[in-house]
Amino acid sequence: MSGAEHVVLLHGLFRGPSSMARLARRLREAGFRVHNLRYPSRPRSLEQAEEAVAGQLRDLGLDCVERLHWVTYSLGGIVARSLLTAPGERPRGRLVMLATPNHGSEIVDAIGGSAIFRLVFGELATQLGTSGEGLPQRLAVPDTDIGIIAGCRWINPVGRLLLTSEHDGSVTIASTRLERMADHLVVPRTHTFLMNGPEVAREVAHFLRHGRFAGSPAPLGEGRIRSV
Repeated sequence: MSGAEHVVLLHGLFRGPSSMARLARRLREAGFRVHNLRYPSRPRSLEQAEEAVAGQLRDLGLDCVERLHWVTYSLGGIVARSLLTAPGERPRGRLVMLATPNHGSEIVDAIGGSAIFRLVFGELATQLGTSGEGLPQRLAVPDTDIGIIAGCRWINPVGRLLLTSEHDGSVTIASTRLERMADHLVVPRTHTFLMNGPEVAREVAHFLRHGRFAGSPAPLGEGRIRSV
């Protein structure tokens, strides 16, 4: 498998590989070798999710390829941040994060402590708040080219009630940003279906090849934000 452009896809909370199937198909059509991985949809801990992903990487021989890119959705981006900043050598590649709460979610702040939330979404989800003690705030940022796509439409009424700035129904645009991101894009998509947009797939493929989204003259080290 040496020399190929491999891409790992990681789904989000309460989802599975089927939620990434449309994006996987479009990236394969664009010429990438895509590996749509699974981890527990309601993980008890970050370690449980990491172990599931790391085991599949070993089984598929992806620890030994020349280039390994990552495309993650929501919680999958948190899992990838942890894996990509853990000690050890790994293949170099780029990372595209879709609607990831890199600074946590105000929804978790408001209702994450309830027994119903924990029962429905699992223990790990309760750690995704916006405080300094929240899991997203404690994770390091991977040393690689990072492109981030956020949504600005919503269908989730809870988001309208609890999120205090522009959002996709579950995560604010501000929360998706990272200090060392190479590029940031806002698309008119909701959190739930953001990964299904054909324009999102095109932008993902462009970033994996060039380190920037389409239309950027160069990687945006200062994290300039654009919309489509």
